[in-house]
Amino acid sequence: MLSRSLCLLSSFWLVAAEPATAFEEYGCPTSELHFRLENDFVVSISPFRHADETKWDSKWLSTWTQNNTKCLKTAFFRHGVLLFRGFEILEPLAFEEVALSLVPNLEKAYLGTSPRSQINGTSYVFTAADFSPHRTVPVHIEMSFRDSPPATQLFYAQQVDQWKGGETPLTDFQAVWKQLSSDPQLSASFAGKMKYLRNLDDCNSTSLLDPLVQKCWQKMFKDKEDAREKCAEENFNCTWDSFNRLTIRNAQPFIRAHPVTGEPIWYNHINVLHGQMMPKDYARTASLWSGLAKLWPMALSFYYRLLFSFFGLFFPETAMGSTVLKENGEAFTTEELTAMKAAIHQHTFNHAYKRSDIVMVDNHRIGHGREIYLGPKTSRMIYTAWSDHYPPAWKEVGEVSGECSSGVN
Repeated sequence: MLSRSLCLLSSFWLVAAEPATAFEEYGCPTSELHFRLENDFVVSISPFRHADETKWDSKWLSTWTQNNTKCLKTAFFRHGVLLFRGFEILEPLAFEEVALSLVPNLEKAYLGTSPRSQINGTSYVFTAADFSPHRTVPVHIEMSFRDSPPATQLFYAQQVDQWKGGETPLTDFQAVWKQLSSDPQLSASFAGKMKYLRNLDDCNSTSLLDPLVQKCWQKMFKDKEDAREKCAEENFNCTWDSFNRLTIRNAQPFIRAHPVTGEPIWYNHINVLHGQMMPKDYARTASLWSGLAKLWPMALSFYYRLLFSFFGLFFPETAMGSTVLKENGEAFTTEELTAMKAAIHQHTFNHAYKRSDIVMVDNHRIGHGREIYLGPKTSRMIYTAWSDHYPPAWKEVGEVSGECSSGVN
């Protein structure tokens, strides 16, 4: 208990310290690159523009990341997000080069809820979400409904020419749980597990009205045999009905301990999969926008509230594209859902991309989403790559100052 308290006190001191001093403590070369805190959990890393005309491209950044593992590991676990900004990363293949320099064991298998497409010419780069501009993506920990979700998530801004919006909300789910657990009644309600239910339509008969039907099952699996194999590997209960609709059921805890720091994390997918959560995000967007533009997210919030209320008159929650229930099968109360959403919004930071940004996220702590935007769908092009592991080179660094438990998996 004493060592744990000293660890947390050390973490507080470095966050509260003068940023330059803190990053020197991390072992970061502050004379070479500029380090600063965007907020408590986003660390911005950008080049100084020296007169020597250094080419700050993917090769330079890849080499630098491999030579500064202690700096990156410490900053990453201390805060949660690394933002590489101002580097000349001009195409998806260059992003993939940097991503592989950080995490050589990137993944291709995607069992998440958002529709994605692989980028031509790359092996591990995908679109972040193939939704229309009006569609919000509530913040979430990537594939948190799995037994072993990804550890590292990376994003790359290929194009950011939208007229308004399009930020990536980033949420500190460690802080979310700290806020929720301060209420004894809520804390007791979230002590066990939650049950996930996802309904994936056949691609030949996909619902056009239910916004919780986000993709058809043939886009996730090759065929039924592949689906059964993947479901068995993931401990999913998978069944098809007479309309060839696939239902995926599984249970996971509300809270998980961070594998490195040991801190408890609000670690689940209810913010995406429950119908009452999405309209609240449109309302938040309306509160952030000004002028006539805010009328659009206000209208969308009203539309989705009305749509879900209409569905609720005729269909049970379990007939929708997805839902989340308590372990005993009970539905969440409106008060519980409202408290969750309030805590999430309280600890969310909207990251506004600049061209060529690379954002590296600790997926075991920090959630991500997508704001709606105004402009053609192709005006905003954000790509992603991910790994089930943290950078393997970080294991060689050993335990860094302030790391509350050892082990980088």
